[in-house]
Amino acid sequence: MRLDRLDKEIESICRRFPWDRAIWFNGVWWSRGAFWGLVEAVTEKLYDSGFKSGMHLGLVMPNCPSFWAHVLAAWRLGGAVVPYNHREPVNAVTSALKHAKVSMVVLSKERSNLVDELNREHIPWGLALYDAPFKESVQALPEYPGQEGVAVIFYTSGTGGKPKAVPLSHLSLYMNAISCIDQVEPIKDGDILLNALPNSHVLGFSICGLLPLLLNLSQCMLSSFMPVKNVLEAIRSSEANVLVGVPMMYQFITSALSKGESLPRRIKAAISGGDKFPFALDEILEKYLGIGVLEGYGLTEASPVVAVNRSYSARKLGTVGPALPIVETKVCDHEGKELPKEHEGVLWIRGASVADGYFEDDGLTGAFFKDGWFNTGDIVSIDDDGYIRLHSRESDVIMVGGFKVFPEEVEEILLKHPSVKEAAVIGVNQSMSGQIVKAFIVPKLDKQPAKRDIWSHCRRLLASYKIPKIIEFVDNLPKTALGKAKRSALREG
Repeated sequence: MRLDRLDKEIESICRRFPWDRAIWFNGVWWSRGAFWGLVEAVTEKLYDSGFKSGMHLGLVMPNCPSFWAHVLAAWRLGGAVVPYNHREPVNAVTSALKHAKVSMVVLSKERSNLVDELNREHIPWGLALYDAPFKESVQALPEYPGQEGVAVIFYTSGTGGKPKAVPLSHLSLYMNAISCIDQVEPIKDGDILLNALPNSHVLGFSICGLLPLLLNLSQCMLSSFMPVKNVLEAIRSSEANVLVGVPMMYQFITSALSKGESLPRRIKAAISGGDKFPFALDEILEKYLGIGVLEGYGLTEASPVVAVNRSYSARKLGTVGPALPIVETKVCDHEGKELPKEHEGVLWIRGASVADGYFEDDGLTGAFFKDGWFNTGDIVSIDDDGYIRLHSRESDVIMVGGFKVFPEEVEEILLKHPSVKEAAVIGVNQSMSGQIVKAFIVPKLDKQPAKRDIWSHCRRLLASYKIPKIIEFVDNLPKTALGKAKRSALREG
């Protein structure tokens, strides 16, 4: 397959079908023609700023038409983009943008608090509205000789360690998107996808934002998932019929539905990634929407989807489905030796959508990328039908007296307690037994449980060595951009 740049593919469909609906945003449908008009206006603005091939454009914005117009404009001029979570603190944002060697940054008005720090670091910036190019007269920094073919550099920390910068090519993003459409049977031409995940994260960027622009699909774009009442109204108004989210999003949606909110039964698919999907939540989703979940699994390094359940008739609950046809998998022990089928071990992957390494970090690249394979660090097992069951991150596995404890298993049991709203589990080192299990629990507002009730609940459902020995009640948990608990932050205290 021949593909030069994603922007050419998107320009082609916008010019061929200018009246087709592209993006629903703030109650208004943007046609493909109107959206491409914004792309051209941004391209002119970037060109006048001296942005050109090989440069990196930083983007610190929520989901909006302007975000995607700046992405495509940078691609048209031969550059790459560095989207960063607009909710992150100032020092985290500027540190990443410096590391990525951006030539300039475009901010939304909510992040004008970055301006002073960007000025101190001598990084040019411009402020953009949700539906227009950046306003300021900006002169980009001298050209940075970026890697040929790179479309986006994403920052990810996974579930532990310092943030890693992952460069993804136009081809890898394209191949992953096309493979996903071929794999997920319910999605058809003309469907409308919910785009409420942050597009600064690869799942939101690639599947919710990029994929509909590339294909004969539309998207309901939201700058924020909260409040959930607005999300439900947007789904109803836009007639979105394919939901893409993470477990936390579905928890909020079903909670709102249980309190009287409504969604039409036209929704044909609910796809989830980013974290393990609880069995109980699938039952609740089916009760209110008439469908359960198609669970998938991915990584930033894989552009991002590795596997997904194909259809409701073929899905296997508790698995993330089979790998995409373009992704090869193997399961290895901790030394990298391949294990027989159905054995539990570390997942390694390779394929057209898998990155080649980390941006300007030979040490990390050498540690995780070997002979064309990428070590995901995830503990899995694969059954005879090729369905992958995700157990835990290698770095999160807790060793208690020589026995493995997967945090996700304990967390799922804790969430079954009627007074537990959220839970995260880590291992705490002890000299005698190696580690013990510690649980952080966010209680429901009016149901603060006694610790003895939690222990009693766990004793009924867990082996003794898996029961949390320490329970700490907290107001909230540190989260990733996708709402997944940051166990690394909890371990660091």
